[in-house]
Amino acid sequence: MTDGDVTHADISKEDFYLALRSLDIAVSEAKAVSQAVGVRYMEENEAYKAWSTYIFMRICVNAGIMIGNVPGSRWGKRDYELWDLSLVAPYVRAIIEARLLFYYISKKPTSENEWRAKLNVMHMNDCIKRLELMADSDGGGEFYEEQREQISERLINNEYFNTLDAGTRKRCLAGKAMMLQTRDEILSELGEDIKEFKVYFDFLSHYTHILPMSYYRAEPNGRGTGCFNDVDFGYIWLAMKVATEALSHCTDIMCELFPDTQKSRKGLKSKFSPSPKQRK
Repeated sequence: MTDGDVTHADISKEDFYLALRSLDIAVSEAKAVSQAVGVRYMEENEAYKAWSTYIFMRICVNAGIMIGNVPGSRWGKRDYELWDLSLVAPYVRAIIEARLLFYYISKKPTSENEWRAKLNVMHMNDCIKRLELMADSDGGGEFYEEQREQISERLINNEYFNTLDAGTRKRCLAGKAMMLQTRDEILSELGEDIKEFKVYFDFLSHYTHILPMSYYRAEPNGRGTGCFNDVDFGYIWLAMKVATEALSHCTDIMCELFPDTQKSRKGLKSKFSPSPKQRK
């Protein structure tokens, strides 16, 4: 995904709008499936399914915002078009990152202790983040300090957690990890190219933040200004392809968890609300 990899010369308008259509189908089906799940009573041994729905919902929200920012999309109305990877970079980055967490949480645990370990590690990460946010508030962190102690005790007394290596346990008890597995371990489990993921993630980060790669090659009335340019045209096309693949995989998993939702996948005719109008 370097400067010379994808340009307007490589990607035709037809290629671009075919990619947009594929993304539209993926987003429409994901939202329809998410709403079809609704609110369901889950047995305690299926709690992982319930938690999966929350992560999937947030993936759908980011996907909806992303496609609304793509030039020519029916999901967003503008009097003019902007052409910059920053329109979609934060949301693609969020989707490919959340896909790993979603996959990890959605896996059926081998035991109740494994599930409780996974859940409490996520709780600890959240608790520590909230403590850091409230570090300067008067007494605001007392509640979360108590929570941290309780979560720590639950983890220390968890048989599955105690089978993990010392480094993993230390990292999780400090709230520095959201998952028991590392990102690379999950990518390997999914059969993904670890190096390629890192390239995509780091590149998208330059446009999520305002880092040098996003402005070093800016051109008057071209790249970096929001005006149409070959490079961002190609980058947005590639971003749509990456997001479509990740989102479709997540929807597949949701349908495996809740088989009755499969019938909600009807391409651009998928039903969900609120939704954009169909193109005539």
